[in-house]
Amino acid sequence: LVAIASPYMTRQAGGGRARSLRSFAGLSRRHVHHGGADDTSVEGLVEIVVEPVATRASWFRSLKSLADLFISVELTHVWYLHLVYAKKDGAELRNLFTQRFAALTTMISLLVASQVGALFSPSRPTEEARSSLQTLDWRDVSFWAGLFLIISLIFSVLSLLATLSAWTLFNSIGSNNAHIILRSSMCLAAAALPVRLATISIYSFFTWLILFYYVIANIAVAIPLSVFTLVLAIYVISTYSAVGRTIIYSGALSNERIFQHDEEEELTGAELATALVDKALVAKEGAIPVSQQYRIRYQEQLQILEEGGSLQLSDLMLTEYQEAGEDDLECGSGGGGDDDNNTSSTCLAALSTSGKED
Repeated sequence: LVAIASPYMTRQAGGGRARSLRSFAGLSRRHVHHGGADDTSVEGLVEIVVEPVATRASWFRSLKSLADLFISVELTHVWYLHLVYAKKDGAELRNLFTQRFAALTTMISLLVASQVGALFSPSRPTEEARSSLQTLDWRDVSFWAGLFLIISLIFSVLSLLATLSAWTLFNSIGSNNAHIILRSSMCLAAAALPVRLATISIYSFFTWLILFYYVIANIAVAIPLSVFTLVLAIYVISTYSAVGRTIIYSGALSNERIFQHDEEEELTGAELATALVDKALVAKEGAIPVSQQYRIRYQEQLQILEEGGSLQLSDLMLTEYQEAGEDDLECGSGGGGDDDNNTSSTCLAALSTSGKED
């Protein structure tokens, strides 16, 4: 719960950035020391329990909203949009899209097989669910378990169909035309559709699974199992949302180095995680348009923001974009943050940034 709530902790008055829970561990240790408690077991407890929890909880500071707790960022159109701008090689970009479709096809195929097996199983719980559906006994929990099982199966089949179609279409795009096709709002929505259908199917899967807890078990057992399942699901989703947001905001999708080689060698794994999250927080507050993020010296811009400066997109623009820089900035400096689906039709050179994210 501390880890999930960490992005919404108290903010510092000066910097406006979320306070790292790591400082809480330091305060706890100082409190033990100055309070006259010389018991090393208490201090050991702080070092063994509090510090690791505080460090892990600080990873979640890069989450943007509560939606990131329930839908991982790589399942949204924002992830695809960053891929389109970050990857300069059309063949690499096309392969990233088709690899996602390949993995999704395998997962959805297994999901369909398990759902069909559950729906037509001769077991008592599914027999009760089918009977409740036939008699429209909506007061029975078996009715809703069976209903969500069917809904999950429908969305799984639709996701499988959409994935196979998208895989065939996007795999046929030439490398020189990959960017222009995948930047369009139509193709961007088509690329995200299989994942969205699969996400609905998975949530329906979790729903009927939890409902079946109350069919096969006593309520005293079903409630703890439900809470346990939901908490673990939120933890898994929020973990990868935090990683995805950190990758996006830190500029890891581009080839520009985040840290110099000597800096990387000096930092430990925990220090690297903290430094990456700090960079992500700076970028999130700076609201650099995605259409410009990969056309400027991004790490230099983050350094300026960290020192209290402002956006200097025109001054930091890369050489290959300087000729069209003024037109791009006029088209892309209207707002901040991640772009919406409807922006690519407004400006071909750079997506408009006047929209919100999701």
